[in-house]
Amino acid sequence: MIDLNGITFLTFVRLDNEERKDNLKAMHSFYRNSCENYQHIFIEDDKEPKVTDTIDLGKDDVVVFSKSDTEWRKGEGFNKGIKLAKTNILNFIDTDIVIDPNQLLETAGRLREDDNAGLMYPYNGLFLCAEKPLKDKFCKTLNYKDLLVVPEAVEQYTGIKDNNFTDQMSYVNKVYNDILIGHMASKGGCVMGRKDNLVKCNGYNPNFCGWGYEDDEVPLRVSKLGFNVTRVNGKGKVIWHLHHFDGTGSEKEKQPFYKENFDIMYFVSSSTSYKLKEYIETWVM
Repeated sequence: MIDLNGITFLTFVRLDNEERKDNLKAMHSFYRNSCENYQHIFIEDDKEPKVTDTIDLGKDDVVVFSKSDTEWRKGEGFNKGIKLAKTNILNFIDTDIVIDPNQLLETAGRLREDDNAGLMYPYNGLFLCAEKPLKDKFCKTLNYKDLLVVPEAVEQYTGIKDNNFTDQMSYVNKVYNDILIGHMASKGGCVMGRKDNLVKCNGYNPNFCGWGYEDDEVPLRVSKLGFNVTRVNGKGKVIWHLHHFDGTGSEKEKQPFYKENFDIMYFVSSSTSYKLKEYIETWVM
């Protein structure tokens, strides 16, 4: 068992189909079977609670439910979790994400060493999607080794500064051995951070509604406010996304608030640090 003492997992949840429930079960069971001494806070935003009926909660697990009939607000949910967390090291992780716990442990150590750290991605940017056959196998075994069937050129990838990055980009959006190479410089799925410094940035942006840009805005804003945003590079340090039917849709045309989210992202990207310091005072964490 890997000791993750001093780390709090935060997961924003909306279980809109059965596959998402299966993924949550697998993700939760994987970490409970392989790690110890951490707390997992689930922030559920839905018409009715489903998490407690989907997974067997551990003694250190907490579910915070907010009734909502509208589009989900991930930033608002994460801020609730940040306030509840009793540790300084936070792990923001989606319901369908699997990552080697050793990467989490390494990232936590680096965050503790850097007093100016804001966020750190516990993977090298390589976002791999386990398609249904591979996902189903992993959900049965919960064995991380079952996922390690990537093409050699991709396996050798160490990070965005890799000399062979151009060649490896040719793998993106292609399927190999039931693995979709989704992204090689991802900011989604999982990010870790220091609570003390994230609070100074007023946490996540609660103005985002539904899907679109919420994962891109927070590292940019935290960085522009003067805190370090980095990632753990290295061969094999990847992130895994478990396949699911996209119940809400991630295509831009399906998102009623995509334009509003884009406008928020544009404002943050074009604002000075002084302007951002004023901006973050417009919401309460």
